[in-house]
Amino acid sequence: MGRGGGTWLVLSRDVSDSVRIDGEPSVRAAMVLDMDTGLVRGVTASSTESGAVAQAAEMGLTKPAGSLPPGRPDEVLCAPELEALIIDVLSALLGDGRLPPVRAVAPPPDAEDIFDSFVGHMSGRPQPSEPPNPSDWELLFRQALEFARAAPWTRWDDGIVLALETSIDQSRVDLAAVVMGNSGIQHGLVLFPGGQVPAGLDDWEPGLPVPMPPGTLSVMLDPPSDLPSDLRNKAFRYGWPPDAELVPAVLRLGREGGGDPGRADTQVLAVALAAVTVHDARGPVAIGSAHQVTTGGIVLGDGRRANYSITQKPPAPAPDVARLRVHRAGADLVPQGTPVVLGHLPWSSVTALRAVARLHRPLPAEAPRRAGAEVPLLAILPKPGKGESIAARVAELDPYGVTPVHTDDGQEVFVLAGTNGAQLLMEVPADDPSMSDFRRRMTATRGLHVVMVADESTSRGEGAVYGLFECHQPLPEGPPQTDEPRGGTPSRRPK
Repeated sequence: MGRGGGTWLVLSRDVSDSVRIDGEPSVRAAMVLDMDTGLVRGVTASSTESGAVAQAAEMGLTKPAGSLPPGRPDEVLCAPELEALIIDVLSALLGDGRLPPVRAVAPPPDAEDIFDSFVGHMSGRPQPSEPPNPSDWELLFRQALEFARAAPWTRWDDGIVLALETSIDQSRVDLAAVVMGNSGIQHGLVLFPGGQVPAGLDDWEPGLPVPMPPGTLSVMLDPPSDLPSDLRNKAFRYGWPPDAELVPAVLRLGREGGGDPGRADTQVLAVALAAVTVHDARGPVAIGSAHQVTTGGIVLGDGRRANYSITQKPPAPAPDVARLRVHRAGADLVPQGTPVVLGHLPWSSVTALRAVARLHRPLPAEAPRRAGAEVPLLAILPKPGKGESIAARVAELDPYGVTPVHTDDGQEVFVLAGTNGAQLLMEVPADDPSMSDFRRRMTATRGLHVVMVADESTSRGEGAVYGLFECHQPLPEGPPQTDEPRGGTPSRRPK
């Protein structure tokens, strides 16, 4: 036997949830790495840990992979729980000769990443030609954790497409970013190459192939028990809280399924997660406004600067439909039994509420200057657990504001109309004193008013303000010509 020398690192894992051996209830994988070159000397899988370690060590001694020469190591490193087993294995393989010293260490992250690639390959996930470095993984999981804690899916749904441009060195990438999770089923972020969501995705049904174009990237958040151990443990290894309810799985997708991401993929994903988190933190931004684009950048793990530009794309026009968009007003924004009230606020209170609102959209740039002493207010007082979802749906409407529509039976139906739809909120008798007060204040403020989603207890200085939307509804000039609100026509009233 020749003498290859050098230092070995021996790794072992239970991979039963990723790899199967016919007739065996469990599978162990073992790997021997040459620490001087970073190359694999031996790797194998067996039904027992001792069998896997023995086969990998024998391969390293006699038939190492690649161009490495066979030979006994000068030193062997391993996790503490493997020390006794490796001494027994080497004693059996090397006979009566002097054993190399065996030292217990914590395996370095890059060695664990190499093992991850082996497990991913055995489980059927294609592997990249240039895998990420530990610094790439560390940055990606840090940005993913900030994204998860911000929970942007409470304010964005998967029907909203964000146009994202990333720039690393001289390489620019255009992507369509979609935040997943508003429906409560699957949380995460998907990036589609070319800046377009693939055709047919909206019509997809379970059981059909998912039309993912090659190069699609995703960070999906799943319960830990739903993930293969190699994906779950990689996240924990790079700082993900071990008690988290959701854990990220990072994949490069295509028409044939998912594979592990390459280095460039993880860098783009880190930039995208940062961009979406920052853009979401601004609160609702009206499409078409001068300040709708969010720009910024992050420092990559290797020290390079990466920049981004992100904005919400306008909804795609329906085919063969006139460009004039008229929304039929729905009645499902506010769950039945949710109080909706009219009121007013001094301007100083609006200033204070801006600072505490979880979602805030300022007045549009074309709105008139502040006028009047009291701001008309329409407040939605959600039931417990419903505040964030209602505020998110109001933000999705991108509201112009509220309009009372007079009906034939003497009622005023309040419609919240916006760029992306209209919703019926409440009805009030036309002769109710609150109506005259509302119209008087709207006249005084020249159409400025506030729509707020907040706990009822905010009137006592408690509770949460889930959404504060400052709106401008231009007042009609002269006698009204129609009862239809801007942006929509009511079709039915709330029950």
